[in-house]
Amino acid sequence: MKLSYPRSFLSLILIGFTIVAVPLVFALFANAVAFEKLAALSEQAVLAAVKVTQVSRSLTTSIASLERTARQYAVAGETPFLEAYRANRAAFAQTLRSLDDMPLSDAQRAESAAIARMEEDIHALLSSSPPSPDLSIRLAAEFARLAGRSQTLVALGDRVIDEGIDRLRAQAVKSRSGVFWLMVALIPTAVLLIASFTFLIARPINQVSAGIRRLGDGEFARPIEIEGPGDMVRLGEQLDWLRRRLVTLEEQKTRFLQHISHELKTPLTALREGSDLLSSGVVGSLNAEQREIARILRENSIELRKLIEGLLNYSAVHAQASFLDAKIVQLRDVVRRVVNDRKLAMVTRGVRVDLNCENVTAYCDEEKVRIMLDNLLSNAVKYSPERGLITVKLYKERGEAVFEVADEGPGIPAPERERVFEAFYRGTDAPVAAIKGSGLGLSIVKEYVQLHKGKVEILDGPGARFRIRIPRRRDRAEAAA
Repeated sequence: MKLSYPRSFLSLILIGFTIVAVPLVFALFANAVAFEKLAALSEQAVLAAVKVTQVSRSLTTSIASLERTARQYAVAGETPFLEAYRANRAAFAQTLRSLDDMPLSDAQRAESAAIARMEEDIHALLSSSPPSPDLSIRLAAEFARLAGRSQTLVALGDRVIDEGIDRLRAQAVKSRSGVFWLMVALIPTAVLLIASFTFLIARPINQVSAGIRRLGDGEFARPIEIEGPGDMVRLGEQLDWLRRRLVTLEEQKTRFLQHISHELKTPLTALREGSDLLSSGVVGSLNAEQREIARILRENSIELRKLIEGLLNYSAVHAQASFLDAKIVQLRDVVRRVVNDRKLAMVTRGVRVDLNCENVTAYCDEEKVRIMLDNLLSNAVKYSPERGLITVKLYKERGEAVFEVADEGPGIPAPERERVFEAFYRGTDAPVAAIKGSGLGLSIVKEYVQLHKGKVEILDGPGARFRIRIPRRRDRAEAAA
């Protein structure tokens, strides 16, 4: 399933921030709901129970006032005491009705109903009996029972308060646990979302960076494709247009070099043939000075022809420098093949070779590796003194295949170690007897090493000592291709 990006990079960032913020907003909302629930429970369970208890206690006070006025009337039988009793009874009834309107438990409501019935019985007793000391005594007993019921109602309210506090404490523990586990789940979720959107944001940027880097390294074979928002995709299309334009310019340059080199061959051939005719005396005998001039013409025409052929070869090599025909290669066999190819030149100069090759395999382009080693060995033979020793090593180190080629020649001066890899550059310390080259061998070596994502370096002598490192792993070689 192909990932679908938004139309712009800014939209991707905004979507990322929004999605990452969703768990945070959800956590805040969940916490707010939990605390609101806790507050509501506190108000309903505790505050209501406290209010009921307060009314129950005021009911006890009302009963005491009711008892006092009722007993006074029972003893004295006077009308003011009866009126006071009736006023206290109305206040008692009002308190009892307000209590019934409150959220009571079943036990509290049953106790309230029992208090109302007992008060009705006491009122009936007072209304049906004439005032007397015996009535006062009976009323005292009945009011004592009524006060006991009232105390029971207060105790039930205290119990409801305790139960409400316990529920509130349990809800607080539950809310705290819920908030804790929500945060435990939120942190990895937020980290995962941040990492995912960081990848989605960084991926097209890395693709653009890799495309620009490939253009800078001259790797024009692989198209540049950017997967991401619409504006990044359009940027990738522009980079790919630039790649195709560079490929066209490179092809034009190669064709120009080939055409100009071909056109130069004809006059050079005429110059060489003319110098050969003069040197052979076909057109007449020459004196010493004329023969020297003819010799200079002939040698320089040969040198110029070699340079033109080198230029053609370099153009062909450069045109293929973006492609790898990679496979698993036994590098020790490649080294031995290169040494055998140069055996005749080494025998001619009396040069000896010390081979120290381990059994190393690598995922690479066998032909390009052979050309790299052949160029290094060719230079080593050319610059070695008579009966000199050339050392060739092959070993593996930290996932890389390492080649070393060293000779006993004059070496490469430190100021020239960077320039020797430039095309057509020839060192200043070449032996007089050495055949002048085109200055392209080391340039080709560097290009092929970079194509393998490797590294070539010049080590301290004595003599010239080159070291090449290329990766042995298939994944890096395939990434290079």
